[in-house]
Amino acid sequence: MKKILVIVILTGLCAAASAQRQKVAVGNDGEMIVNGDTVAYIEKEGCKLLSTTCVFTIVDESGDLLITVRQESFTDRERRSNEFPDGTPTAYLVFSFRGYDEVAEVDSPFSPKEESIAKLVARHRLIKDRQLNPEAVRQFIAANGTKFSDKERLQSQPSVIIIQR
Repeated sequence: MKKILVIVILTGLCAAASAQRQKVAVGNDGEMIVNGDTVAYIEKEGCKLLSTTCVFTIVDESGDLLITVRQESFTDRERRSNEFPDGTPTAYLVFSFRGYDEVAEVDSPFSPKEESIAKLVARHRLIKDRQLNPEAVRQFIAANGTKFSDKERLQSQPSVIIIQR
């Protein structure tokens, strides 16, 4: 009896976990497809090797802007190594949302792809019913903040030396 109960509970948990898992894809025309439904469209500008710009634009079916994702980078002077004696190159993504003044910054690979951006958007449920999900956007901004640009700003400030006599 206990074995059957354990099997039933495990089966239920597995079913719940698979229901939560999202299947995310990007179609040939830039459709962001989540669990079989097109929720938005994503376009990429730049993002090639040695490219100076890397911007992803996410729009709704009418072409209205929802999210802009821009890749930025800086040299983190606090993280030095033999390979990078002046500091480690650090890339991050800046998420800007239509109607919001605040942005969110997250880690980035040096060559982000449409699929990785779409998965981030889907995982954090930033789009709901083909529009921005205000509560999810607020949570995403609050959880991520601007840790990379803040760190870069701090590192670029000149050192202050106080001499007392």
